[in-house]
Amino acid sequence: MKMDSPQDHPSGRKRRPENSKTVKTGPVVQPINRQSTEEINVVKVLPSKTTGHLIPLLLLTIAAGATRLWRLGQPSAVVFDELFYSRFVHMYINRIFFFDSNPPFGKQLIATAAYLAGYGNQNETFEQIGDPYAEDTPIVVLRLLPALFGAFLIPVSYLISTELGYSRFESTVTACCFLFDNALVTGSRFVLIDSINLCLLLLAVLFVLRFTHEACLSYTSAKYGLLTGLFMGLSISTKFLSLNTLLVLGWVVVRHFWKTIDDLTISAGKLWKYLLFWVFLVFWVPLGVYVATFYVHFLVLNKAGPYDAMMSTRFQASLEGGLAAITQGQPYDIAHGSQITLRNVAGVNEEPCWLHSHDAVYPVRYEGTNRGSSHQQQVTCYSFKDVNNWWIVKRPGKKISGVAGYPDVIQDRDIIELVHGISGRLLNSHDVAAPMSPECQEVTCYMDYNISMAPETLWRVKIKRQESDDKIWHAIHTQVQIIHVTNDLPETSPQALAVTGLRLPEWGFGQFEVVSSDQHSAFTVSLWNVEEHRYTKVDGNAENDTEGSVNKPVQLSFWSKFLELQWSMLGLSKDTVEEHVYGSGPLQWIKNDNGVAFWAEKGTNRQIYQVGNLVIWRTGALVVPLTVVILLVFALWNMRYPKSLPVSPAQWNRILASSELLLMGFLFNWLLFFFTDRTLFFHHYFPGLAFKFLLIGSFFGEVYERLGNSFVGRHVLHGLCVVWLLAVIHTFVLYSPLTYGWAVLSREELRDLERKESWAFIIRN
Repeated sequence: MKMDSPQDHPSGRKRRPENSKTVKTGPVVQPINRQSTEEINVVKVLPSKTTGHLIPLLLLTIAAGATRLWRLGQPSAVVFDELFYSRFVHMYINRIFFFDSNPPFGKQLIATAAYLAGYGNQNETFEQIGDPYAEDTPIVVLRLLPALFGAFLIPVSYLISTELGYSRFESTVTACCFLFDNALVTGSRFVLIDSINLCLLLLAVLFVLRFTHEACLSYTSAKYGLLTGLFMGLSISTKFLSLNTLLVLGWVVVRHFWKTIDDLTISAGKLWKYLLFWVFLVFWVPLGVYVATFYVHFLVLNKAGPYDAMMSTRFQASLEGGLAAITQGQPYDIAHGSQITLRNVAGVNEEPCWLHSHDAVYPVRYEGTNRGSSHQQQVTCYSFKDVNNWWIVKRPGKKISGVAGYPDVIQDRDIIELVHGISGRLLNSHDVAAPMSPECQEVTCYMDYNISMAPETLWRVKIKRQESDDKIWHAIHTQVQIIHVTNDLPETSPQALAVTGLRLPEWGFGQFEVVSSDQHSAFTVSLWNVEEHRYTKVDGNAENDTEGSVNKPVQLSFWSKFLELQWSMLGLSKDTVEEHVYGSGPLQWIKNDNGVAFWAEKGTNRQIYQVGNLVIWRTGALVVPLTVVILLVFALWNMRYPKSLPVSPAQWNRILASSELLLMGFLFNWLLFFFTDRTLFFHHYFPGLAFKFLLIGSFFGEVYERLGNSFVGRHVLHGLCVVWLLAVIHTFVLYSPLTYGWAVLSREELRDLERKESWAFIIRN
């Protein structure tokens, strides 16, 4: 069939061929084939983005500000995780390095506001929740940004609903879910980053919808595309929790591009440009934003602090003060006579540990098993700096001597012995099963019991990683494996000194097990680096006159710091935390079973307890399965009787597109947590909860559109919605003493509010 040539449209778009028509259908622009004039006439036109929405938007925003900002400075004590975040903000302002499992952007925002308000000189050394802030702490400013982001959730959710094609009525229902949910209000009013993260996520959703509604490679398309990438990057730079939602948004953009291929007015060359553009905005823009936040992070935090021990020795030495002050000027080359501390590169669960020994010996027999030990001196990995962490490097067959003149340096593959500095015993391993890992060999400091067990104290230094090209073992900069060798056959034993991560029982003081094992030789648990280093003195002199080089201040590149911190954050995020009193899981989230105690006043029942609005949460728990069932029924109906579907093809496509986005957003932020091997908390559910609230508004809108055409049906639905909204507001007000901590409730009043046995209000007589 011959088609008319496309003509310029006043909006800048090309008119489609006569046999098809483009309509807005939610997250994607769908081409609808023209089958009949009647079908075209029922195509739904989306409401204007501005007409009639200004007044409800303004009223909802004012109400949002009131619910989030009221009594923002109360209580004037540390609430819930403010214990950590206020400390992080304080350290940001004082440029002290800290470690957190989440990226830094949210904390950077709060720290900027706090710095402008003069925060940072206070001595904020919080020990526990409830500790008072200093009198000159600008509490309101510290809590202001999270509160503002929490308030901004309401207009953003309203705009998302209009972008999905719904009217003021449905959009207001959506916004009210966010406005009157007690859990979201509580989470928005303190020095926390959940509201910041959630608002940035919803802004990314809003702009990705607007991006997919615009003409290919138009100015507005480029603008909304870049805004989508920006807010995707900012959200993932605030919490890794955003990743699930970003996968959904990436799918929306991919699907939009796939549908765009069907537009015959767009040339193949333009399609390739469009493909490169959305790859740029979905991948490179968020990645660039993410990296930029860490660049600022390292630029600001250049001083050592209490958290830098979780990083590598080189990372610590690159910070001002701390380890750098200790190691500056210490000898660089490890030599015969070097006194060293050996730090395990991997540590245990991001906890540092050093090779350690002490006077205690392994028990003759291990309790609960029939296995015995060598009964020799214990060797462990200890998480604290201690005098028992010091070892002396010596050449086999030579006496320990001081270092003078040119040091007798240790090179790659040299065989050495390690002498424990305090006890004077040699590091040893032999064919005896390790206490906690019987598949590995025991490591000891050798004790001569005058029996047939000969010492096996030779170890080969194997350099694995270092920056310099030489083969010399260096302090701080070199990572080595220490390979056990037998006395007569040094090449036949691949047993590497390693940490298993298992804690020894009480007889081992809860320190970590050290073994000799070939099973661990491929992992970082078998890598060690020298942290502190000095040469053995000559003739009692305090200083040694040697020709060896000394350590210079460590200058790590941004990328070295960035990659190391990413690895450490990933490791900490994967840690499985033991049961927590306020831990919860996906099943509890759906039923609103687990609240969280944020704060309690000493001696009274005044408290802040985070719990969701029961009416909204139960509505959401009903709407999700109903939506899935109705969609399945209509999909089967459409497959069997396509001509009798009670909605037009355009309306059906819009319903499918919006439902796909909202259901995927909810399920990705809920179902995936069933496969998460770590302790979960209430706030992990917030992104899923946001999509559920959007789905409630969408469901109300579709019901209203189907049943509200008649005068009676319209007024009945309006009445039901008013009743529902009044119930929502009543529940919000009923639990407001727990949301804001503004009233002291009696024991009986608290019991009446405790609608679920799993809610654990703090009730005092």
